[in-house]
Amino acid sequence: MKQIISILTFLATVSILVATATSVSMAASTTAASTDEGPVRLRVQSTVDGDVVTLGDLFTGIGELADQEVGPAPEPGRSATYKADHLSAIARAHNVDWRPASAVSRTVIRRGGETVGEDEIVELLRREFRQQGAVGRIKIRLNRMRNNILRPTTGNNLQIDDLTFESDGGPFSAYIKGDISERETQQEMLRGRVDFVARVPVPNRGIRKGQIISRSDIKLSELSLRKLGSDTIESIDLIVGQAAKRNLRQNQSIRASDLRAPIIIPKGTMVTVSLKTNGLSLSGTGRALEDGSQGEVIRILNLQSKRTVEANVVGPSHVLVALRRQLAVVVNK
Repeated sequence: MKQIISILTFLATVSILVATATSVSMAASTTAASTDEGPVRLRVQSTVDGDVVTLGDLFTGIGELADQEVGPAPEPGRSATYKADHLSAIARAHNVDWRPASAVSRTVIRRGGETVGEDEIVELLRREFRQQGAVGRIKIRLNRMRNNILRPTTGNNLQIDDLTFESDGGPFSAYIKGDISERETQQEMLRGRVDFVARVPVPNRGIRKGQIISRSDIKLSELSLRKLGSDTIESIDLIVGQAAKRNLRQNQSIRASDLRAPIIIPKGTMVTVSLKTNGLSLSGTGRALEDGSQGEVIRILNLQSKRTVEANVVGPSHVLVALRRQLAVVVNK
């Protein structure tokens, strides 16, 4: 009998030990699962690329709940702040075991998006100016923009619309547009100033009236078309060797009306007056009443008759009277 009792006692003890071991094992398993998931914690900040914010963007340790949507994402390139009371309401609505540590608990959600640089925007504007007939080199100064321009989604391009400007440059305005998500199009106003410039020859120092211009007196410079007249000279070759008709200022464009052939008979110079007709050749002395260049017709005072005649400049201090011209003048009188 004692042996039977001892056996029964031994079996009961073994059962208790097995049950205890099983409980400990189950508890260990449960603890390990909780450790893998971890406690629910608030994210300090998070960056999203899509159009919505999910629970996983706000909290960690929430398992399969992470993909549940809680609201729209900020606009691309911008951020939104979720404060403690809002976060508490979201946690209760989705059965998330979380409470704010304090009233200032918060998380910041940022929406991703690549910003388009100013150089790229300026190049888009330059192409649009070209398409609308702008000439010369295009220099653009863009005013500061209120918002960053974000790069459009794949397969879409930025475009310039409603570009307005004057043909000779000055202030301009336009819109830049692009689809930055499947549901959102960004449009921003662009303002600035545009100059259409050309490389033209200008004096590299002041040139006095009557001075014969050499190559060393001239350089090429970029000037706005607004500062250029219709008769502005664009080739250095048309300037070198000419004389300044008036004083020319440094770095100012040169017009055709600013130049003349070099003066070889200055006003007041004593000249030889020749007349040739029907084999007859006469000569005398006169005084130039105005400056004269090679080939020009100028007025000459005949010192003997005290009459004024017109003569062609044929060389330094030498003029030739056109007899037929003088006879016509007499007849007309």
